[in-house]
Amino acid sequence: MKIFRGRYQHSLDDKGRVAIPQRFRESLESQEKNVSLVVTVEPDECLVVYPESAWRELEEKVSSLPQMNEDLKTYLRFTIGWATDVQPDRQGRILIPQPLREFAHLERDVWFVGLLNKFEIWNGDRLDQMTGKDRIQSVSLALSGLF
Repeated sequence: MKIFRGRYQHSLDDKGRVAIPQRFRESLESQEKNVSLVVTVEPDECLVVYPESAWRELEEKVSSLPQMNEDLKTYLRFTIGWATDVQPDRQGRILIPQPLREFAHLERDVWFVGLLNKFEIWNGDRLDQMTGKDRIQSVSLALSGLF
């Protein structure tokens, strides 16, 4: 299993490309020579990046659910509908399509956040809002006892 952890700041270039953090690239390349990724949106207005194997697991789980469920259809339209396949170039950069950059409010500086089997790409201001001290304290209390 690929593990992504930590936070890293990188810059988008004028074409919308950004370098994947070295530690994330090492994790990706440790199990695959030709790395394929899937980028999609999250309701928190960030992007989430899945290695292809983790994305396939998600697709298999979702495919086994009742497809007539209205909430599931909404989720699929959102998550699967925005999904885009990307391949890192030789410098370890990925091209983030303009609609995805706009959705996540990505400008010059972006943040990568590892989430075990996937990672997110954030606008720095938005990440600060979602992970500020007050928010983390309330979330930590809500999750106490789970682990």
